[in-house]
Amino acid sequence: MALPKITFAGGGERGQYLTHKSNDTTIRFVLNYPGIVDADVLRAATKALVESVDVLHSTFFVDPNVAYWKVNEEVEEHNYFHYIRTEGDPAVTAYSLSLLPVYHEGKVQLRVELVQSETASSLLLSISHLCVDGGDGKYLLGKLMEAYNMILETGSADALEVKNGSRAPEKVYQNVSLKEAGKLFAIPGGLKATSAYPFPTEDAGMCREVHTIIPREIMSAARKKAKLINASANDLLLAACYQVYAAFPEVDAAQPCSISSMMDLRRHCVDGESEGLCNMSGALPTAMMDGVPENFADTLSQIAQQTNAVKDDPLAGLTGLPILYGIARGIPVWMQMMFAEKAYGAMPVGLTNLGNLKCQDYALGDLVPTGGIFGGPLKKKNGMQVSIISFDGECVLACYGRYTAEDAAHIQNTLDSMAKVIAEYAAE
Repeated sequence: MALPKITFAGGGERGQYLTHKSNDTTIRFVLNYPGIVDADVLRAATKALVESVDVLHSTFFVDPNVAYWKVNEEVEEHNYFHYIRTEGDPAVTAYSLSLLPVYHEGKVQLRVELVQSETASSLLLSISHLCVDGGDGKYLLGKLMEAYNMILETGSADALEVKNGSRAPEKVYQNVSLKEAGKLFAIPGGLKATSAYPFPTEDAGMCREVHTIIPREIMSAARKKAKLINASANDLLLAACYQVYAAFPEVDAAQPCSISSMMDLRRHCVDGESEGLCNMSGALPTAMMDGVPENFADTLSQIAQQTNAVKDDPLAGLTGLPILYGIARGIPVWMQMMFAEKAYGAMPVGLTNLGNLKCQDYALGDLVPTGGIFGGPLKKKNGMQVSIISFDGECVLACYGRYTAEDAAHIQNTLDSMAKVIAEYAAE
């Protein structure tokens, strides 16, 4: 009997594991198709994707001192693929199924569900955050489509190539010059501002998803207007989040405020891409130290100035990472968890934006998706994160978390208010 293949966990998955008591460490995508996806072909494509990289068919183990992966050479179909029939709208069922996590102690770290009615299909891809961040999650979504279309065209996905090099997040600063390297070991100055979300209830609640849509014509008009002041679509959404948060009765808009958002650190890698599947997201720091202005245009202007400064910084997002990754690798897991439980006790409002998908690029055969949703890790209170993705310009804002019905209604109002702020800006 062959010995099991074991690989020690890297800094990326160890860092994500530290959050597992505050969220479900799962990233999810739903794509909606106006027709019938071939279930047998999708099943085969999912199998090919799961088998393409060891970490996708591995189990994550943790003991008080170390964390490691055990590669599972054989996995059952039910571990990674499910087919569901419905008489109603497949999207409704798929969005409900998207609440389920991928368990790090399971045999695989990726799962696909296909939900179909007589006339439509919805595809759900759920991936462990221990393996990928949002950027590589989107990459795997594209690879699933590639495998499906390869099988349609050739009868096999044997030629599928998925990046399978180093998963070390430390790769983001391997090309930093010796002259600049010393700056990376500084401890980043913390923004003395936060943004705890004002949940209306204290009960733990249950797993829920809420979302809203900003129509493409509104986003297009808002982007064109924002471009005149060198502001991006992400700046628009981040500024809208600030504006809506500051308007809550529980919030003093004149006080310093900071909303947590992310940037892709692959910009520092060779050719802007990581060698393997990994977590390479870093903080995109912004803050309203003098409070949030009453006028949205003023908020947007300030946010754009801050994010443009980050984009112009050749070391953006890297400061302190060698220290962080050194701690992740060098300190026993039990000690890391002790610090993590304190650190994640009062997280600020978060926002993560995966940008725009060109729907044609995610076609399955002749079927082109008409929309869908992206969700980051499902949060426990007091965590709250807005997850954003666009489909040919149609922008979808979503929140996943454990909420009461009253909490969910409050968050729905938050997302709707963000959409309203951008619509009003576009119409001015």
